[in-house]
Amino acid sequence: MRHQNKKNLTTTLVTTNLDAKGNHGIPNPPIYRASTILSDNLAQYRGEEPQEYDYGRVGTPTSRAFELAVCDMYGADDAISTPSGLSAIVTSLLAFAKAGDNILFPDSLYGSSRRFVTKMLVNYGVEVSFYPPRCGDNISAYLKQNTKILYMESPGSLTFEIQDVPQMVDFAKSHNLITMIDNTWGTALHHNALDLGVDVVIEAATKYITGHSDVNLGIACARGQFAKKLRFSTTALGICAGPEDLYLGIRGLRTMNIRLKQSEKTGLSLAQFVEEQPETLQTLHPALPSSPDHELFKRDFSGSCGLFGFVLSPEVSQNTIDAAANNLEIFKIGASWGGFESLITQAILNENMREYPTGLPEGHLMRLYAGLEDEADLLNDLGRFFTALR
Repeated sequence: MRHQNKKNLTTTLVTTNLDAKGNHGIPNPPIYRASTILSDNLAQYRGEEPQEYDYGRVGTPTSRAFELAVCDMYGADDAISTPSGLSAIVTSLLAFAKAGDNILFPDSLYGSSRRFVTKMLVNYGVEVSFYPPRCGDNISAYLKQNTKILYMESPGSLTFEIQDVPQMVDFAKSHNLITMIDNTWGTALHHNALDLGVDVVIEAATKYITGHSDVNLGIACARGQFAKKLRFSTTALGICAGPEDLYLGIRGLRTMNIRLKQSEKTGLSLAQFVEEQPETLQTLHPALPSSPDHELFKRDFSGSCGLFGFVLSPEVSQNTIDAAANNLEIFKIGASWGGFESLITQAILNENMREYPTGLPEGHLMRLYAGLEDEADLLNDLGRFFTALR
């Protein structure tokens, strides 16, 4: 069992898994590039004598340093690292799903996850069902006799619904279901889902952990038997992250807290500004008092992040939106988030993306991410965007 660190999480992120004494006085762990790892003798190669590392794909000091840091961050017994957030989701699902099982997913599921479960996972005899993310007590209406996993994503992708995770966990435990959550938005800093009772917690470390828009990396962590199954799954599937990406993941953890704080503060200011604009029909940020999920957010989260959405009036034409977005100076148009630069994108929720009504007003669904630029400059840029819509 991984030692549970009692330091403040901010201190833990800065200090965890530093071994200057064992590394010639250098604080950061080195990058180990390895496939072959030599044994001292044949007996050790056969496993009759202990050997800490035996094959590069299975683990190196670099991967272990990053994974143990994630364990310290969440208070997990073990964590796996993968080449992307999506691969962490896929590996976690394959660790526990089997043919004949039903898995319940929120209808707000991340689009790439939805594509995997509906286009590939079903080919292996796994039944996939969706439930409204805000169904609450009514989750029992979606339970099937063969349901084995309850998957959550809070807030939901694109539409930012907060799920009542403790309530979902209680329901799952009473029905012997395994629980999983995509916790990329909340992170361990603002929403430690393991402490809320979730069995497997997943993050796209591509986002806030690495934080510089130059790495694809995923994590999943757990405690007890769930941690053991995760480890077996990633080994059996041959999943491993590259050494340079793992090193950048370790480096990103050191500054994650201050980057997240800045992005949170700026994001909330931008959301408040967007909410005040006459072209905005609804702002999708759970930290706003106007959010239908605000009370749940205050109960379960200690903070937010810089990503949120909003709905523009359908009276604004698509051509007008395109022209306004194309002329932004600081906000860039691009996927992903969690990096240093601010982003704007647009989403189209068609029948392939949602099964149940979203409850959103009819209009143009936009998404903003607040990076690390000056807040006043971002507000001015966003002001020009809204002015151009009129």
